[in-house]
Amino acid sequence: MEPYVGIVVFELASQDTELKNFYREDFFLVYADSEEEAQHKVVDRAHEQEYEGLKLRHIVDVAPVLYGYVDRDCDLYSRHFAALEDYERFEMKLGGRDPLQAHK
Repeated sequence: MEPYVGIVVFELASQDTELKNFYREDFFLVYADSEEEAQHKVVDRAHEQEYEGLKLRHIVDVAPVLYGYVDRDCDLYSRHFAALEDYERFEMKLGGRDPLQAHK
Protein backbone atom coordinates (compact mmCIF):
# COMPACT_ATOMS: atom_id res chain seq x y z
CA MET A 1 0.00 0.00 0.00
CA GLU A 2 1.19 3.48 -0.85
CA PRO A 3 0.48 6.77 0.98
CA TYR A 4 -1.80 9.34 -0.64
CA VAL A 5 -2.80 12.84 0.42
CA GLY A 6 -6.41 13.97 0.08
CA ILE A 7 -7.41 17.63 0.27
CA VAL A 8 -11.00 18.29 1.26
CA VAL A 9 -13.03 21.47 1.79
CA PHE A 10 -15.90 21.58 4.26
CA GLU A 11 -18.47 24.30 4.88
CA LEU A 12 -19.24 25.16 8.49
CA ALA A 13 -22.54 26.78 9.36
CA SER A 14 -22.07 29.84 11.54
CA GLN A 15 -24.04 29.96 14.77
CA ASP A 16 -23.52 33.74 14.93
CA THR A 17 -26.08 35.71 12.91
CA GLU A 18 -23.45 38.39 12.21
CA LEU A 19 -21.11 35.89 10.57
CA LYS A 20 -21.44 34.06 7.27
CA ASN A 21 -20.77 30.37 6.92
CA PHE A 22 -17.07 29.66 6.59
CA TYR A 23 -14.87 26.92 5.19
CA ARG A 24 -12.30 24.46 6.46
CA GLU A 25 -9.60 22.74 4.44
CA ASP A 26 -8.51 19.31 5.70
CA PHE A 27 -5.61 17.14 4.58
CA PHE A 28 -6.06 13.38 4.88
CA LEU A 29 -3.37 10.73 4.70
CA VAL A 30 -4.64 7.39 3.42
CA TYR A 31 -2.93 4.20 2.30
CA ALA A 32 -4.13 2.49 -0.86
CA ASP A 33 -3.04 0.19 -3.67
CA SER A 34 -4.31 2.54 -6.39
CA GLU A 35 -5.39 6.12 -6.95
CA GLU A 36 -8.98 4.92 -7.38
CA GLU A 37 -8.91 3.19 -3.99
CA ALA A 38 -7.29 6.28 -2.43
CA GLN A 39 -10.06 8.48 -3.89
CA HIS A 40 -12.72 6.23 -2.34
CA LYS A 41 -10.96 6.24 1.03
CA VAL A 42 -10.71 10.04 1.08
CA VAL A 43 -14.38 10.40 0.15
CA ASP A 44 -15.36 7.94 2.89
CA ARG A 45 -13.22 9.70 5.53
CA ALA A 46 -14.59 13.09 4.49
CA HIS A 47 -18.17 11.87 4.86
CA GLU A 48 -17.30 10.45 8.30
CA GLN A 49 -16.38 14.01 9.36
CA GLU A 50 -19.76 15.46 8.38
CA TYR A 51 -22.36 16.36 10.97
CA GLU A 52 -25.15 18.91 11.24
CA GLY A 53 -23.40 22.20 10.60
CA LEU A 54 -20.39 20.69 8.78
CA LYS A 55 -20.92 19.75 5.15
CA LEU A 56 -18.50 18.30 2.62
CA ARG A 57 -18.17 20.79 -0.25
CA HIS A 58 -15.29 19.52 -2.42
CA ILE A 59 -12.69 16.83 -2.75
CA VAL A 60 -9.99 19.13 -4.11
CA ASP A 61 -7.35 16.52 -4.87
CA VAL A 62 -6.14 13.03 -4.09
CA ALA A 63 -2.51 12.40 -5.01
CA PRO A 64 0.36 10.12 -4.06
CA VAL A 65 2.72 11.68 -1.54
CA LEU A 66 5.67 13.20 -3.35
CA TYR A 67 8.36 10.70 -2.38
CA GLY A 68 6.36 7.56 -1.61
CA TYR A 69 7.07 7.50 2.12
CA VAL A 70 5.86 9.26 5.27
CA ASP A 71 7.83 7.47 7.99
CA ARG A 72 10.43 10.26 8.19
CA ASP A 73 10.64 13.97 7.39
CA CYS A 74 9.33 14.56 3.88
CA ASP A 75 7.31 16.77 1.59
CA LEU A 76 3.78 15.39 1.36
CA TYR A 77 2.13 17.43 -1.34
CA SER A 78 2.73 20.30 -3.72
CA ARG A 79 0.32 22.39 -5.74
CA HIS A 80 0.61 25.41 -7.97
CA PHE A 81 -1.43 28.60 -8.27
CA ALA A 82 -1.35 31.54 -10.63
CA ALA A 83 -1.93 34.53 -8.35
CA LEU A 84 -0.25 35.08 -4.99
CA GLU A 85 -2.78 37.86 -4.32
CA ASP A 86 -5.67 35.36 -4.42
CA TYR A 87 -3.87 33.07 -2.00
CA GLU A 88 -3.12 35.94 0.38
CA ARG A 89 -6.76 37.09 0.23
CA PHE A 90 -8.11 33.84 1.66
CA GLU A 91 -5.16 32.82 3.86
CA MET A 92 -5.66 34.66 7.15
CA LYS A 93 -2.06 33.97 8.23
CA LEU A 94 -1.01 36.11 5.26
CA GLY A 95 -3.46 38.93 5.92
CA GLY A 96 -6.71 37.37 4.71
CA ARG A 97 -9.96 37.84 6.58
CA ASP A 98 -10.55 35.76 9.69
CA PRO A 99 -13.87 33.93 9.08
CA LEU A 100 -14.63 33.97 12.81
CA GLN A 101 -14.60 37.78 13.02
CA ALA A 102 -17.69 39.79 12.13
CA HIS A 103 -17.44 42.16 9.16
CA LYS A 104 -16.96 45.81 10.01
